[in-house]
Amino acid sequence: MPKQVDQAERRQAMSEAVWRVVAERGMDGLTLRAVAAAAGCTTGMVTHYFRDKKALLTHARSLMHHRMADRVEALAAHGSAQDRLRSACEQALPLDDERHLETVVWAHFQLSVRADPELLRHHAAAHASWIRRLTGLVRDALPHPEPPDLHERAHSLAAFLDGLAINAVTDPGAYPSELQRRVLTTHLSLILTTAKGPAAP
Repeated sequence: MPKQVDQAERRQAMSEAVWRVVAERGMDGLTLRAVAAAAGCTTGMVTHYFRDKKALLTHARSLMHHRMADRVEALAAHGSAQDRLRSACEQALPLDDERHLETVVWAHFQLSVRADPELLRHHAAAHASWIRRLTGLVRDALPHPEPPDLHERAHSLAAFLDGLAINAVTDPGAYPSELQRRVLTTHLSLILTTAKGPAAP
């Protein structure tokens, strides 16, 4: 009896191959042939699952977004509201090999979407989802009533995480994991400060 092929698993493996190719060669080195070689299959098999490079890139970007979202979701039931916020933020920082790879690939994706309206829409939707998640986490971590600048605080946090992550992969010697965690603590203390003082842990 022929072996059943798990199509979702095969598409995931190809998307993971996209990440490796982009991390090693950049977007200019991303070709269907390079992805096929990294995935250990033929170019014809890649095109069987993805009609073109854009479809492959879109799926790889979406898979990365959902993988990070799943990690954050898994943390939702653990610790205080402040702990959950901090843990979610740490998922966006290159604190281990997996997150380092994700940050490098994400940085390449960021630049590539500017000239492509379709990819830009996918990116904007993923970013909006991240902002909504951060907004909810910040809201939970702050004392009530909700501050009028809640959304600005969430955007400030997202921009901070983006900048720290990029610096940490471009100059890792200057931004070791311990320093990333310390500056995250500093920024969160600013985000969670209210007119009455910092939010209680």
